[in-house]
Amino acid sequence: MNMAAFAIDFLQASVGALLSASAAWGLLALARRRWPALAMRRMPWLLALLTGVLAMPLMLLPVPARYSLVPVAVSLPLTKPTMAVVADGAALHGDDDLNDTDMLPLCAWLWLGCYAAGASWHAWRWQRGRRLVRALLQAAERLDGAALAAHPALADQACPLPVLEVDAPVTPMLAGLRHPVLLLPRHLRGFDVEQQRLIIAHELTHLRRRDHWCQHAGALLQAMLWFVPAAHALRRQLHWALELGCDSAVLAARPASARRSYAAALLAQLSVLQRQAAGPAPVALQFGAAGPTLAERVRRIRTAAPAAPASVLGVIVLALPALCAASVLLQPRLAADHGMPAVPASALAAVVTASPWQAPLATLRVTSEYGSTNRPSGKPHRGMDFAARRGSAVLAPAAGVVTVATDRYAGGTRYGKVIVVDHGDGLQTLYAHLDALAVQAGDRVAAGQRIALSGATGKVTGPHLHFEVLRDGGQVDPRTLLDTALPLR
Repeated sequence: MNMAAFAIDFLQASVGALLSASAAWGLLALARRRWPALAMRRMPWLLALLTGVLAMPLMLLPVPARYSLVPVAVSLPLTKPTMAVVADGAALHGDDDLNDTDMLPLCAWLWLGCYAAGASWHAWRWQRGRRLVRALLQAAERLDGAALAAHPALADQACPLPVLEVDAPVTPMLAGLRHPVLLLPRHLRGFDVEQQRLIIAHELTHLRRRDHWCQHAGALLQAMLWFVPAAHALRRQLHWALELGCDSAVLAARPASARRSYAAALLAQLSVLQRQAAGPAPVALQFGAAGPTLAERVRRIRTAAPAAPASVLGVIVLALPALCAASVLLQPRLAADHGMPAVPASALAAVVTASPWQAPLATLRVTSEYGSTNRPSGKPHRGMDFAARRGSAVLAPAAGVVTVATDRYAGGTRYGKVIVVDHGDGLQTLYAHLDALAVQAGDRVAAGQRIALSGATGKVTGPHLHFEVLRDGGQVDPRTLLDTALPLR
């Protein structure tokens, strides 16, 4: 696969990721309205982000036509065809200009550049957050021995990780991934002792639940899906679920007075956050993070909410991978040449010898050769044009199975009425600008059988037959297979 083909595939994969993540967000938003306790569960929101991210590499993989639910082939002019021959004095009897999809590679390249720029900006933002946390840690003082014993909230309990204290207007936080530390602001000593203990219990519960791993994973997945609005909403909901789940675990089996004290500590931290110019929220779990959901969080702290049914969680967890699979199966199957060179005559000689191909019209007169640039667009022709009056019988040059018979090929009307016949061994023929179709998809046709009537449908200047031959998805010169039936050049 060349880079142009990769850029187009990446554009398609990005659209698939956008749809997958948006569908996952919609599903979870509806489920949350029915079961509000779902907001406390972190796994569905993390899996929803993962669904969008996995859709990208999965859609970059080739999907066989028999597995694709949208098996319409789309020809993409990614490379200039080889074996091009310009017909001397060829009289144009109707012509087409089917290469206006050249804008697609340009758009794909532009999108690839935009994606790289967006990903780089998120990487810079992540590094900036890490530098802020590192600066706080360097300015902090490590508490151990007598210092820990003198701290009112740590005097009578063992802490399983290093504790640092900093004189800065920040909130208590769990910082670091592989080697986390507990960073406490010095102003915390001014809180009620019970509030201090609840705040530290909150951070230690994050550690026990490994929420810092989920938080880092969510931030990474969001950065990969930076162009998807639903991904940012999922990331916010994941952070919300981490905090609510931690609150619920800390307050389980505690009296109502502890809930009131916990809520008061949360509100006290809000004033600290309002004085904080730029916090390290992306890379650290903070107690008392401000936001529009703070009032709802306080309400949930004061009133215990019932848990979401386990059966509902199971259905949602199974539905999210199904969305990812659907995004792959529903992708349009792009039959681009992906930089594949034209198949040499030697590679097709065995096919021609075993089953000579017949002419697609009773009388053949070539008006535009394969690869010819004697065209309005100046782009190489990707097939052959034959002079044909409207209503002339179009014949199958060899036996095969009709795979496409449509008025809207590749989702548009440029080709007019189109038939595609699969002849096996990777060979396909395409007939465009037809006036009427005599077969439908799934029909078996014999060599010489009438399959359509020629016409002037689609983007053409007059009636003629546009004929293409494809080998394993790449255009080849039709003369390679029709040479014995064609007039001498």
